[in-house]
Amino acid sequence: MPGTELRATGPRSRVGPQRGRLRAAASAFQATASAPGGSTAEARAAWLSAVRRTLAGLGEAWREHVEFTEAPDGLFDELLDDSVEVAPEVDHLRRDHEVLFAAVERARELLDSPTAGPDDTKLLQSLAGIAKQVDHHRRRGADLLYRVYSVDVSAGD
Repeated sequence: MPGTELRATGPRSRVGPQRGRLRAAASAFQATASAPGGSTAEARAAWLSAVRRTLAGLGEAWREHVEFTEAPDGLFDELLDDSVEVAPEVDHLRRDHEVLFAAVERARELLDSPTAGPDDTKLLQSLAGIAKQVDHHRRRGADLLYRVYSVDVSAGD
């Protein structure tokens, strides 16, 4: 039926792999950040190094995600083309992008402080907050994608 074909070459066709990369980076970060090592100096240094590494990986995956969604003709443009009433949700997702960039930068500063370690409450709260923000953002995005692109097959009956 004309007009019902899907845009196979648009951003929507690349959502799965892009979300997968972000999910993998977020999972690696969360696993590292939530499992502080022992109390020895070596364990502390190893944990800090692992957190820095996985935070950098998450930051890179987040940067790619933002480029994918916010670029001209990116996912947000496609969503707005297909359903203009989702503009408030798209705006919320855009704000999430900025908030998480700031949270990652703050965590990097905390990781560089002399008190950084698995017993640093501010650092642990910052890391947990980042994991929570990414999870909430991914859920909001998935809900929005479902809302815009789901098809009620019973509607044609």
